[in-house]
Order: sequence, then structure tokens, then C-alpha cells
Amino acid sequence: MRVHIGPVSTRSAKAWFDYAEHVIARLREIGADRAPPEALDNFQGLVQEWREHTRQLDDAQSDFTWSTERSDDEVGYLINALYEAGLAVEAAHEAGELELRPAEADEFHYAVVNQVLAALEAEGGSQSHLVEILREHWNVASE
Repeated sequence: MRVHIGPVSTRSAKAWFDYAEHVIARLREIGADRAPPEALDNFQGLVQEWREHTRQLDDAQSDFTWSTERSDDEVGYLINALYEAGLAVEAAHEAGELELRPAEADEFHYAVVNQVLAALEAEGGSQSHLVEILREHWNVASE
């Protein structure tokens, strides 16, 4: 299936990458059950790919856009893992172990969540139920 993210401000994307790298490292340190090492490895790979993609973009003059072809199972796994990682972040925040996402990163985060869910929904098939569940329980997915 085709997944497209953007356009979204490069500044927001870079803020999200910085935050994501910090969160990935911290979740590894605290051993969050909701964020298994395989999921964190996948996120780290995506963040590195996205960061490389933005190296040639000017923060103020260019928007971040990115597209890829992935299996619907892989996309479903990753978006569900992002949801679960978010729950791990909230729990770590409540325990005083991790800060919440900075407001500057919100635009990118909302774009990722909603555009990925829209792509899964358009694809139909086995991931449709996951999309319904995530939209029902994930505030970001309904904004």
C-alpha cells in the first residue's frame, strides 16, 4: 500500500524527530512493556530515514512530504505500535520519567497518525478494524 505524509512544516517534523529519538532512548532505558524493542527499532529506522529526507529542506521555506510503499500489515503494526508507545510515554510522564511531546511537534504527529490511518482505511481489508479501534480510543486520531 502507498503511505503519504505531508505536506507538514519541516520545523514541526524536525521537532518531532528530536523528541522521538529522545523517547526511543528513554523507553529502552526504562523497559516499557508497551514499547517492545522491535517496535522501537522500527521507529528509529523511520526517524533516521525521515531525518535524512529533511537534510536538504529549509525549515522556513519547505514543507516535509514523504511517501513509501509498505505492506498493510507492516503499516498496521507500526501505527498500532505508535499508539502503544504513546501510552508508554504517558505512563512514564506520570511517573516523572519522561516529558510529553512539545507543541512544536504536534503538527507532524497529527499528520502521521491521521494520514496513515486514512491510507489504511482506503486500503480496506484486514486493517479496517484496527483503524476503527484507534480512531475510537486515540484522541489524536480524531482531530
